[in-house]
Amino acid sequence: MMASEEDRGERDASGRPTGPLPRRESVADGTRRYIDARPSVRDSLLYDIVNFTALARRIRRETNLGSQEAIEIACRRYRRQMENEESREEQLRNVVRQSHVELRTHVASLTIRGDLEFLSRLGASLERSVPPRARILQLFEGSGSVTILCDENFLPSLLAAVPRDSVISVRRRLSIVSIRSPEEVIVTPRILSFLADAFGRWGINCEEMTSVYTDTHFALKASDALRAFEILSELTRAAAGPSAELPETEGRPRSSGPPPARSAAGARAVKRGRR
Repeated sequence: MMASEEDRGERDASGRPTGPLPRRESVADGTRRYIDARPSVRDSLLYDIVNFTALARRIRRETNLGSQEAIEIACRRYRRQMENEESREEQLRNVVRQSHVELRTHVASLTIRGDLEFLSRLGASLERSVPPRARILQLFEGSGSVTILCDENFLPSLLAAVPRDSVISVRRRLSIVSIRSPEEVIVTPRILSFLADAFGRWGINCEEMTSVYTDTHFALKASDALRAFEILSELTRAAAGPSAELPETEGRPRSSGPPPARSAAGARAVKRGRR
């Protein structure tokens, strides 16, 4: 008779097991793994806005784990274990509400083969060509390559200092959307993923993404920059609560949308003031 899945394992010539048998995944472990692999489901569970019966039914259909009742119990138990995360969620919101958004345009990206040691050999040329107050000049080392973000005006001087056969790619007409946060951002989990996920939900691709001390920078196509700026501004306003004003931002463009609708009482007050 064929051994069951629980009985399979390494055996000697006589058929006796020679090592520990593999542990079958429990319903609780499988349910947690399913939820953790889907951030939107996990967030809904954290905010306690989930229909547990519907969620258990979906998990059962997609994973064939145990019974629906067992899965629902596992979901409810996992939700209770998340209560400690609520304080961290509030910490994240507090950091976001204190952050300021900045938009920079006319940015270029240059990726070259080599490493920072390679760039150091070009130091003399770069020192002569970099303007005294270069607005943007950021270097990021990867595996066998270096990416440089700079003002578009500085790109020709940089290209002249780099051997042509070392150039991997040149991207022009980029923008950088930056969010400046208080120092608490350094020890606050999920900040980077929270911000990046907001872009992903709207189909915006980040050409480059970096974090420097309390600043987080997203390099985007110029056509996506204004929408990305608005998304981050809305995030900081939403984190502060429904009655908050727009956050203080540097270079925040004027909204092109319709003016906010007045209530009936507000309209009557305006009319009385005009008389």
